[in-house]
Amino acid sequence: MLRDTHVHGNSFTFPLLFKACASLNSLHDGTKLHAHVLQLGFQQDIFVQTSLLDMYSKCSDLASARNVFDEMVMRNVVCWNTMISAYCRCFRVMEAMDLLKEMWVIGFELNASTFVSVIAACTNLRLGLSMHCCVFKLGLLHCEIPLANSVVNMYVKFGLIDDARSIFDTMDERSILSWTTIIGGYVSVGNVGEAFNLFNRMRQMGCVSQDMVPFVKIILGCVKSGNLLLASSVHSLVLKSGFHGEASIDNSVLNMYSKCGDIVSARRVFEMVDEKCIFLWTSMIAANTQHGYPAEALDLFKSLLRTDLKPNEATIASILSACADLGSLSIGSEIEHYVKLNGLASNQQVQTSLIHMYCKCGRIDKAEEVFAGVLHKDLAVWSSMINGYVIHGMGNEALKLFHRMQITKPCSLDHVVFTCILLACSHSGLVEDGFKYFKSMKDDYGIEPGIEHYTYLVDLLGQAGHFDLALKTIQEMPLQVQAQVWAPLLSSCRKHRNIELGEYVAKKLFDLNPGNTSSYVLMANIYTSAGKWKEAAKTRSMMRNKGLVKEPGWSQIEINGSVHVFMAGDRSHHRSAGIYEKLNELNTKVKAAGYVAETDMVVHDLENEEKEESMKVHSERLAVAWGLIGTEPGTTLTIIKNLQTCGDCHSFLKFTSKVTGRHLIVRDGQRFHHFQLGSCSCKDFW
Repeated sequence: MLRDTHVHGNSFTFPLLFKACASLNSLHDGTKLHAHVLQLGFQQDIFVQTSLLDMYSKCSDLASARNVFDEMVMRNVVCWNTMISAYCRCFRVMEAMDLLKEMWVIGFELNASTFVSVIAACTNLRLGLSMHCCVFKLGLLHCEIPLANSVVNMYVKFGLIDDARSIFDTMDERSILSWTTIIGGYVSVGNVGEAFNLFNRMRQMGCVSQDMVPFVKIILGCVKSGNLLLASSVHSLVLKSGFHGEASIDNSVLNMYSKCGDIVSARRVFEMVDEKCIFLWTSMIAANTQHGYPAEALDLFKSLLRTDLKPNEATIASILSACADLGSLSIGSEIEHYVKLNGLASNQQVQTSLIHMYCKCGRIDKAEEVFAGVLHKDLAVWSSMINGYVIHGMGNEALKLFHRMQITKPCSLDHVVFTCILLACSHSGLVEDGFKYFKSMKDDYGIEPGIEHYTYLVDLLGQAGHFDLALKTIQEMPLQVQAQVWAPLLSSCRKHRNIELGEYVAKKLFDLNPGNTSSYVLMANIYTSAGKWKEAAKTRSMMRNKGLVKEPGWSQIEINGSVHVFMAGDRSHHRSAGIYEKLNELNTKVKAAGYVAETDMVVHDLENEEKEESMKVHSERLAVAWGLIGTEPGTTLTIIKNLQTCGDCHSFLKFTSKVTGRHLIVRDGQRFHHFQLGSCSCKDFW
């Protein structure tokens, strides 16, 4: 217009242009237009000046907005409201309040728009209550829906759902936002039943078809409650209401089923969507990983790579987690290569996941390389590396890194870090340090201990043989926590062969959680180690009578990208004959080197010779034998086992590392063991 007609515009043109600048968040263009209107003499035009003020506030230039406001010769209510809103948008609520008071004193009539932004920005309840009183006295509350919504949302924000409901119930008219706010409020305080009641009332009044946001809120309620029946009902309503195909809804429904434990229905939702976005792929991959199906997650990731979509940071983090669970170093390394090629190597979420993956795959050295390359380490990065040292039994390294972090980030510690530190102390037998950090967590950082902290504290004391102190510590814990911390104490009783205390602890566990198989197995093993075969048989019989089945043990080893899984006495492998031949050869060598079988942990009453034979075919030994056959001399072997390694196999693996010269890395159900030259990184403390 300026170029072709030389028309400069008027008081109707410039407000539209300033509104465009605000929408584009283009401060540069807005400033040029400001200069233009000054040249044209629009300084006194209240409409132009108000739109200019609004543009600066929405472009986050509060200083310029205030300059425009202060230079205005004439101001109307809209100008005042715009400036007040600008302060609220920048979280400067007290300056907004000062303006509101000044506006009131001067004599301007306050309206609903004056209060909406202030109430929305209230950072403390006292101010919110004061604003509620003002709008009530002015009679604005029941005639202005946006203002009433703002007050309802204020109470929801502070967790006062009853007060929010009282305002909601007195509203003559309600918008879809009114319903969404109160439903979301009930979901946030955990009252999912009332959220559903309101949702049904809203549907009956015909409001639901206007917006999908209430569905998102009610889906969140299903996630919180974990109620699969409700989740299915909500999904049915989503389909009936025609929201299937909306990316955000589909993603929410998939996550809802996943959080409710129904991975099959989550997969059906995924398959129903024709045009899958990257968020849906990521959610499905993450769901499989979280539910213990890492192989399926990897298959999905491979399918994703065959599409035109590009994995994002969250996708990479999820698939690296799957690699960590599988212990698949080869695939994890390939994904790191993909990350570098696609410019994701500097993303902290990806870097954190890489550290976790390498730690869980036994390559603590590679994890350290990634950690060293992170320029600006956040708490998750530090925690991931500390946890890596912990699971590898490197307690001193974990504590050193923790001290480094305290110097670097002294105010940002959380419960996750202290979980790692207490576990480090437990794995390394550092009793005094464990107590010191447990006390520091509460006294110095104000972090209330959770179940995991109490569990590791009891484990630390039990593993070190301080049973009296462990019992005293449990008795001083909150009642709701006590039920969770007996299990690690029973495990310690097995290690120290404390039958009397073991019986006491086992009875507690049988009463508190009769469906937990591990308690029966542990107690049976304690009896077995003491030669009390009748008591062991009785305990196993109790377990069978309750219909409980012990999880079968397995071990896996990855060679040249192929994963091989073995169970005790397994002869299903296509090279089974060679594996057993290698194992016999290995047994001869370790015996000559001084290995003596620890037969007291065999769970059946057999002769010593029979006991030795039964232990010779444990799953990790078969995996090691295959590793020795399938790799070059000197190659490190990494074995993953689902259960804790028994004492005899631990001894056998130490001697195996000595006679073969191999570095054996074993990830069992508890931690990593690095066997080298006849010794283990755990120093026989696990």
